[in-house]
Amino acid sequence: MSGSEKRIKVSNIANYYENPRHPIASDEFDTLKKLFDSVGIPQMLNLASDIKAHGLLPCNRIVVVYSEFLKKYVVYEGNRRVAAIKLLLYPDTFTFLDKATIDKVKKIVSGPGVGLSTSLNCYVTDETEAFFIMERLHSGEDHGRGLKSWDAREKENFKVRQGNKQSLSNLIYLYVQKYCDGLDITTILPFTTIQRIFNNRKVRTKIGLDASDESTFTPDRIILVVEASKWIVAESDYSQMSITRLFNTADSISDKLCPWIDTYHSTHPITTPKPNPLKDSPTKNSDTSLEDSSATNETPPNAAPPSPPESSIQKEKDGSDFVPDSPDTSKSSSTSPSTHTPKSIRSGVVKNQPYFFQGLDSSKLNPHDSTSHGVSAVCQELRLFSDKKLVSTYPLASAFLTRSIIEQSIKYYSHQHYIQGQRKLIWENIERLSKLSQIIDNYKRNLANYITDTTIRDYFMALFDNYNDTVNPLNWVVHRPSEFQLDASTLIELPRKGLLTVINYFLTA
Repeated sequence: MSGSEKRIKVSNIANYYENPRHPIASDEFDTLKKLFDSVGIPQMLNLASDIKAHGLLPCNRIVVVYSEFLKKYVVYEGNRRVAAIKLLLYPDTFTFLDKATIDKVKKIVSGPGVGLSTSLNCYVTDETEAFFIMERLHSGEDHGRGLKSWDAREKENFKVRQGNKQSLSNLIYLYVQKYCDGLDITTILPFTTIQRIFNNRKVRTKIGLDASDESTFTPDRIILVVEASKWIVAESDYSQMSITRLFNTADSISDKLCPWIDTYHSTHPITTPKPNPLKDSPTKNSDTSLEDSSATNETPPNAAPPSPPESSIQKEKDGSDFVPDSPDTSKSSSTSPSTHTPKSIRSGVVKNQPYFFQGLDSSKLNPHDSTSHGVSAVCQELRLFSDKKLVSTYPLASAFLTRSIIEQSIKYYSHQHYIQGQRKLIWENIERLSKLSQIIDNYKRNLANYITDTTIRDYFMALFDNYNDTVNPLNWVVHRPSEFQLDASTLIELPRKGLLTVINYFLTA
């Protein structure tokens, strides 16, 4: 780093007109207005209140570059913080805010907290280094080079290690790993959704879980939670509604899930004795390795009743659709129950290997919206093919769906996002392009302006830089299936090579 520390008056600091957070501004006033509009006034007030209460974090420096044109220092890193400090110091100059908001700011200023200074410690450097710092801090993990935010479970770990009580979702996560052969339950439901659904008072009571008593987290109850989670996902797919919308209130959660639990209990009586919490608790040992559940527990009961959607596909006892892998398994209806124990709780199997598009995230799609109902339908069928492991049975259809999700996810993303620095949707640049190859070429030429995440840009180029190696074989299957087909293993592996990550980004960014 070639810059230097300097204390600079706030009045001599200008916010960055070309901040990627908002459209390019014309002057300082316009910059602040666009920044507040982009970030949100409530969020800026929260930041101002936190700065007043605690001051600026000493580890997070404001980075500025001197502008000969403006005769001021321009903020390249720390624009929100500088804008919040200006708001605290000079609230009456923010005339684009209403009187009620200005009054809130003045109340914050007059309240308890640290004193406000009219000068700030800044890191002064040149534009090249400033851009480098900005990209490092705001481009995501970037293969380990950038910042990596805590996910919900990591936040929970931090709280627990500070002496807070374990949440129900964290205990479920740990005990599922212990009793279900290392299964990561967040591959079925998000961590926060697990807490919201299973911490529902009626659901929690009916299952028999108590976060204050780890002895209640028995193998039977944990397997019930896993199977209930699968059923919840199946219900969401069947209704074509996201889980958060389908189970959006305490009553909707208990009304839907409690009858399912009753049915489960009627066919899976709890017989496993309570484990010794001091001996078996995964929270009492920092070693994350887990014992083989078969060595300490009874054979787990078969899983849950089938989910509501009717299907001609044979039903497994765990509620999933069973598709024979070969003619030898076609008589599976006469096979003993232990033969069809869910893979997640068998010993000696490959753990948590995603199959095809398992993990595809369409939670933000509205199947009834004109710009997303098409890609939503493709996602629904891809999840079916993934969950039921149908690629070997239907390789042509799998190739069609893969080719379709590539194009439809790009088009959906293009409808939702503006070109960087412009008030123009990406879609306006590609809507007249009739071929996927043309759309991908347009993306490659404008990649930095279309996709802000450097990791996703890397994956995009790795996947599509050579169109003939990745997408064209899918086109050949679509247009010339009698001459060219892809084997199932190639199709199953493709999402694992970054394609699933890119598509999830296009659907959720």
